[in-house]
Amino acid sequence: ERHVQGAFRGLLASLEPFLLKLNPHFETGGKTNGNFSRINRDIRFSKDKSPYKPNYYLYVFDGRRDRGHAGRLYVGLAAECLTVGFSIYATDKRGPKGALDAIFRQRVATHREVFDRLLEAIVRGKRYETYWHRIEKRDWAQHPGLPRRAEDWQTLQAWIVRKVFEPNARGLASPAFARQVERIFSALYPLYVFTSVASPKWQSQLKKAA
Repeated sequence: ERHVQGAFRGLLASLEPFLLKLNPHFETGGKTNGNFSRINRDIRFSKDKSPYKPNYYLYVFDGRRDRGHAGRLYVGLAAECLTVGFSIYATDKRGPKGALDAIFRQRVATHREVFDRLLEAIVRGKRYETYWHRIEKRDWAQHPGLPRRAEDWQTLQAWIVRKVFEPNARGLASPAFARQVERIFSALYPLYVFTSVASPKWQSQLKKAA
């Protein structure tokens, strides 16, 4: 575990100049429960009772907000794979609305052509794996691929776009992997802008990021 944590910290340090150039508001302080997270799968209510397999994550998000408020770029390490991608989740209904409800849903409805171009150029064009979640019969249901209906974008609770690699904790801190992460983050950053940037200048930011 210490080796993994050290590798993630080394990766963040290597990425920091690139990240702040991409977006000066990105959090790069390296705080646990900020940039870094270790998640144990909860098996109490799961049909799968196999032993815990911890998942480690490096998150990049707007430091002016809570990590879960809007979309984020991430690197994830699990026993079965290493992933680099973008994700956005709905916030708890008891709190203030997050970007998925306040920005993303509305923007998909009002700027669908812009969004479709992003999907074609990024997700389909560069062959990213994608899936989404929705609450169905009070359960968290995962669906592969992109939502097919316009109303699905209005009801999904999470959307993930990612590249999947063989698990390799030792290679996390290597310069070659850091450059690969930079390329993926650069490609996915327009999705972050579309889903999460509230500024009225979001379209100019999108053109700059393209």
